[in-house]
Amino acid sequence: MSDNLDFSLPQNAGAAPRRAGAGRLLLGLVLLAVLANIAVTIVVGRRSATGPGKAAAPAPTAETQKNLALRLEKQGLHTPAAEAWREYLAVAAPQAKGRATIWYRIGKLHQDAGDYAGALESYYRSEAAAKLEELAPEIGRRIQECLEGLGRFAALRQELAQRVAGQPEQQEAGDVVVAEIGPQKITSAQLDRMIEQQIESQLAQYGAHLPPPERNRQKEALLKRVSAAKDRLQFLNQFLMEEILHRKARELKLTDDPAIRAMLLDTERKILAHKLLEQRLTDEIKITPGDVKTYYEAHQADYIQPARARISHILVDDQEKARAAIAAIEKSDTFEDLARSISTDEATAAKGGELPDWLEAGRPHAPGIGAAPDLVARVFQTDPGNVIAEPVKTDKGYHVIKVREREPQRQKTFAEVQQEAYAALRAQKENEVRERFLSELRDEYNLVIHFSEFGAGQDAATQADEKK
Repeated sequence: MSDNLDFSLPQNAGAAPRRAGAGRLLLGLVLLAVLANIAVTIVVGRRSATGPGKAAAPAPTAETQKNLALRLEKQGLHTPAAEAWREYLAVAAPQAKGRATIWYRIGKLHQDAGDYAGALESYYRSEAAAKLEELAPEIGRRIQECLEGLGRFAALRQELAQRVAGQPEQQEAGDVVVAEIGPQKITSAQLDRMIEQQIESQLAQYGAHLPPPERNRQKEALLKRVSAAKDRLQFLNQFLMEEILHRKARELKLTDDPAIRAMLLDTERKILAHKLLEQRLTDEIKITPGDVKTYYEAHQADYIQPARARISHILVDDQEKARAAIAAIEKSDTFEDLARSISTDEATAAKGGELPDWLEAGRPHAPGIGAAPDLVARVFQTDPGNVIAEPVKTDKGYHVIKVREREPQRQKTFAEVQQEAYAALRAQKENEVRERFLSELRDEYNLVIHFSEFGAGQDAATQADEKK
């Protein structure tokens, strides 16, 4: 008896061909049903998309897309118009010169909308499509404006050098190698970018309260100051020395030293904390010129110019000499001649005793003289062109004072204090965003300070809670 069990069913040899034919017929019917179902699904889908009795919307023609772009332009909708012209390019597929012209037009729309990055891309696409002699100067000028608007002055310098020299992009002056560290090569363009990044870092730290146009002007001025060959070489040399020292320190595994690791972590914490907060401030604070004007109008009392005066003085070492000088001026001597001959203040004697800075009412100090509240009060009791009747004593000696000019108190104009108002508004908004953000983080990380452990009372704990 065999140990192998046969589980197959016995078959009728004569019926096998008939069953096979029936199976193929059944399979064909199933396939027809599936195809019919797919066809019905497609029809229903189209009807649901277009609605009952409606045909699918025709694709836009080049002419309709062009008309749409022109209408959007006419309404001053720069960004939608630029997008419509892009769609026109896809539909119309114009020749090279036509593409170049349309890309230039798109660039102008982006620039008018203040999207300098989008404008730059479009101008470069225009030049890549075809070189149009009639547009070349205009495109060059607009590219310069966009780079200035983005604050990318190093890139602007390279761009101008390339265009003036007429060099192809792959051979531009920025590709010149200025230094090598083994196989690594540093080009002139990379050097300019490193210098620009350092300036941007300094401005981010010290010029955060400057309006964007003023920051760009400051950045451009700083770049000009370091554009000389000797300044660029000095920066490069400093960078290279730091780089090779850094590499050697890594090779010597100085980062394995626990004290150094702690310093690196501490520095990393400070940098990341600063950058996170800076990012949050940038994302949330958007100040327009209108915002600054509104702030100025609401805080005009903060921008009052006090009454002020310009004065000249003669400094002598005793009261009798001072009184003699006043008497001489009343008779015939001119104040300026006497100052040149007898004043012991060498810094002002040669200028006839003239003090350059304004003296403001209500201030206890006189510029160039020092603490002299009595002097300040008497200046504003004396008419311009006159000498104060009695000498004024300070810790420097005795002063004979002539009032040269006086201005009454006045309201400063918005133009005078625009930057100051921007800085004040920016500081206010930064405080608001900073406190709100830190409050969110204190809650998120369940921050608790046990003030009692530091000898602080309930008031300190309450104040901390109120800041949350």
